[in-house]
Amino acid sequence: MADRKEPDALAASSHDAGRGGALARALDWGATGAVAGGFLAALASFEVIMRVAALGGDEAHQAAASGMARACNRAVRLAGARFRATGLENVAPGQNYVIVSNHQSMLDITMASEFLAALQPRYVSKRELARGFPGVSYNLRRGGSALIDRKDPAQAHAEIARLGAKIRDAGWSVVIFPEGTRSKTGAMRPFRSGGLRTLLREAGPVPILPVTTSGGSRLFARELRPIVRGVELTFQVHAPVSAPDPEDLEGFEAFVARLAATIGAALPAADRDAPSPG
Repeated sequence: MADRKEPDALAASSHDAGRGGALARALDWGATGAVAGGFLAALASFEVIMRVAALGGDEAHQAAASGMARACNRAVRLAGARFRATGLENVAPGQNYVIVSNHQSMLDITMASEFLAALQPRYVSKRELARGFPGVSYNLRRGGSALIDRKDPAQAHAEIARLGAKIRDAGWSVVIFPEGTRSKTGAMRPFRSGGLRTLLREAGPVPILPVTTSGGSRLFARELRPIVRGVELTFQVHAPVSAPDPEDLEGFEAFVARLAATIGAALPAADRDAPSPG
């Protein structure tokens, strides 16, 4: 008798698991819609807010840009995401920095703009973002970020050098992602030293602030088809370090390797052990 019931029990268990999976999938899609809607609303509304704020000057514009980042991060919380920022005590009041970070998703930028709002960070960004992205495009252009054409080394060099001069002359802080593009798996790509070297040639002696971010690659593991709920997004600020002379090629390459090791060591094991992003 027990033997005859066993297939029925297995079938019922499989049916329940199927229903549970369907429910989880439906919740994932619901969360994706909520996050996408909230994110787009934040970008569209702050496009207007930043344009109005910019009439009051750079400080007002940068404050509005930080507000946009906070609003975007709040939208992501609609998917049950949790944010955790650590090491903020390493940021000295009144000091500007070159912020060097790994890159997993667009949330690396919103986290930097929120958690490092006092630094009013600008970015080394790809030129494709300069048009067509509400809020983002205006902020990059109006804020003075470097918008580089990755297919045109001369243009990219000139843009990064211009931003480096702003670090020196205006006390700006700048975020650069030496991987060059985001990692979809969480595993870090090799750091490229060229952009950082160009930035520091013009900036002069300025502290380097290493940052490790995680969670973005898991949240968007399926892109938006759908996003993954309940992810913890972390933003860890390490102690600042001094860079060697950018003209010391061997010493500078060794420094960049140490930076990558510091940033990579703070990644969760799941990211460190993930397949190479290629």
